[in-house]
Amino acid sequence: MKGEFCRVLTPDGLELQGILAIPEGGPADTSVLHVHGLAGNFYENRFVDHVADAVTSCGLNFLTVNNRGHDYISDFIVEEGDGATGSVQIGGIYEIFEDCLKDIAAWTGFLRSRASKRIILEGHSHGALKITYYSYRADDPDIGGIVLLSPSDDFGGQRERVGEAFDEAVSVAREMVDRGAGRDLLPRTYFHYPVSAQTFLDIFSKDSALGMFNLSGTDRKHFAEIESIEVPVLAVVGSVDEAFLGSSRAYLDSLKAHLKNAPSFEGRVIEGAPHNYQGFDSEVAGHIGRWLESSFGPLS
Repeated sequence: MKGEFCRVLTPDGLELQGILAIPEGGPADTSVLHVHGLAGNFYENRFVDHVADAVTSCGLNFLTVNNRGHDYISDFIVEEGDGATGSVQIGGIYEIFEDCLKDIAAWTGFLRSRASKRIILEGHSHGALKITYYSYRADDPDIGGIVLLSPSDDFGGQRERVGEAFDEAVSVAREMVDRGAGRDLLPRTYFHYPVSAQTFLDIFSKDSALGMFNLSGTDRKHFAEIESIEVPVLAVVGSVDEAFLGSSRAYLDSLKAHLKNAPSFEGRVIEGAPHNYQGFDSEVAGHIGRWLESSFGPLS
């Protein structure tokens, strides 16, 4: 496996970074694009290394990337035109979910510039929501498959953590935004991550797109984003994953029921694995490698 550091500019001029791994035999025309979770980054989780090995062993390229929500607070170079640059501070504390469309579009465009004809989207946690939303909104004909690694039921998890304070937290965030304090941090009693009022409201306002995996049904009954998927899907979760309510198998069964238009679905539970698969890195990579081979035929 050979690796290359790479940079792209989003449609609104943000510079993002990533690592492209290619097979020993040279670049392939199919690539897996990995999108990290809330306040994560392209290298933090150790399972990414193992997945890169599994994907390139299948004869495919593997691209793991940052998006504008990487780490809690991050400074971004912004291209302003005519050679001028500026900077903006975003990161997981400040990101707005809709902007994931710009970030993923930049990276799929990069892969097309490297002769990728088929792109398999892979997202972990919050990143799984982003790739599902991109699939739903972007009408990208080059997307050939989707890998959902521990997709998070944000609404169900938040209601379980704070109970009756859920609606109070949304009201507090809205009041902060209305008085011009949207970039101020929400009191930590309301959320388990540091987050600005504007970002919290973006996540948890009524009819937010981030309810797309609210399979516990606390706030959503319809799942158009999931139902729109028309490519093969692999979903992997740990048996002690804290990103959703109920048992791991029941969560996957509910997901499968809503994947009405996907030509195939494979759901895997890794016994004993937590949300970030720590200690189970080779298991998650193995599931992905085997799924690639079974869904897309001999690839190497």
